[in-house]
Amino acid sequence: MIMQFAQLYPYGLIRYTQTSFLELVTATEVHRIDFIGKISWHLQRGTHGPVSVHYDHPLLQGVQGPATTLMARATTRYITDASTLVADLQENIRVQAGEWYGFAPGTWAMWWHRLQVHNIVPDLTRTGGIILNSAPFAVAEAAAAICARHKVETYFAPPREKWSALPSAASYQLPLIGQNYVVARKFFVSTLYGNPSAKPSPRFLKKS
Repeated sequence: MIMQFAQLYPYGLIRYTQTSFLELVTATEVHRIDFIGKISWHLQRGTHGPVSVHYDHPLLQGVQGPATTLMARATTRYITDASTLVADLQENIRVQAGEWYGFAPGTWAMWWHRLQVHNIVPDLTRTGGIILNSAPFAVAEAAAAICARHKVETYFAPPREKWSALPSAASYQLPLIGQNYVVARKFFVSTLYGNPSAKPSPRFLKKS
């Protein structure tokens, strides 16, 4: 339903928001969009922009599909510069999130929490431990490559050969309204007729 809506109404203005729905003014009507299973969002009243729906997007990397945990393998050596390794891993997360990192820190904050900074200390490789917990494959693989440059041996749990056998998470959808978004499982759209704000001023509908 939400995909068809975006095709019919490619531009809109957010008139009102609540925790479980928003009201969107399009060129002809006012619509109410209810969302179920919301896990992340950024909605600002009075803002507007192109309307689109995505199933593959940086904002969905943290919630779609199976995940893996990156572990440090215990060896006889110490990490020579643990703080630099932490900084390199954090920069990798920024790069993978792209332009959305600065805009949507709430979504990507989960990756800062999943990066086990407290474990990345000089004696990590003496005992082994978690570096990145329950992360998407691409994030974990990039982190493993960084660890290798710092001479930290790693392995994945579950191992790489079992990734394809992991069950996929239930699908989430991402509608974008300009730079506004909601990540949720389901969306329901209803149209509010007879509202005088159904025909907004052209200045709201002009694309920036």
